[in-house]
Amino acid sequence: MAADEDKILFNLVKQGNKPAFDSLFHKYYVRLCRFVLSYTKSKDMAEETVQEVFVKIWCQRASLEIETSVVSYLFTAVKNHAFNELKKISIRKKYESEYTEKEVRELEKSPVIKQDDFKNALINAMTELPEKCREIFQLCKNDGLTYDEIAVYLNISPKTVDNQMGIAFKKLRELLKPVLEELLE
Repeated sequence: MAADEDKILFNLVKQGNKPAFDSLFHKYYVRLCRFVLSYTKSKDMAEETVQEVFVKIWCQRASLEIETSVVSYLFTAVKNHAFNELKKISIRKKYESEYTEKEVRELEKSPVIKQDDFKNALINAMTELPEKCREIFQLCKNDGLTYDEIAVYLNISPKTVDNQMGIAFKKLRELLKPVLEELLE
């Protein structure tokens, strides 16, 4: 019975029926969040994942075709989305770690005066970061907080922390590239 009801709701969603979409969302939101939480270990990331999947469903509603039951589709969609997000975070952390380790090794080879020049350049470059981005970067790199700890501390999602760290690293790379090239000559 529930599968038939879900199929009816989904067909109404495909036609752009917002109340049907809201009904489907409210019917499965908590269950999907609990399910995704078992993978992400972060309540914020689980909620964000479920919300993003529903947004995607709404945006692509006219072209969506569900071969299985609606509930199976929803659970598979949120699981796949969560895995993709976790993979992105893992890759970003790996590259950030490799980038930091490489820079530290290069600096260790440099005379102390060059290290001081780099530290000054880094401090100056950090002032160029947007305020929230700089705060998150400092909490991570200076205070040693994890992304999840920062998210709780600032009352934002871990994904926001991850995105802001990505922005910080990209901007710092751009700003420090000329300084590093000069120091490594």
